[in-house]
Amino acid sequence: MTISMNSVALLERRKLRAYAAVAVAKLRDFAPYAAMELVLPGGSLVALLLWLYRRHGAALLSRLGRT
Repeated sequence: MTISMNSVALLERRKLRAYAAVAVAKLRDFAPYAAMELVLPGGSLVALLLWLYRRHGAALLSRLGRT
């Protein structure tokens, strides 16, 4: 059984769309941090700390407060 070139091209396009959707979803997660970095003075540090807090939650904040 042979697969036509059109169906191979269609499968490749679907795969590319799936990869693009994943990439866009990941970029949407970082968009607020990028905007904060550009707008605020010292925004890189603020964005990094906010990202760490959101990723690791209050446990990170309590560890930083103890040391």
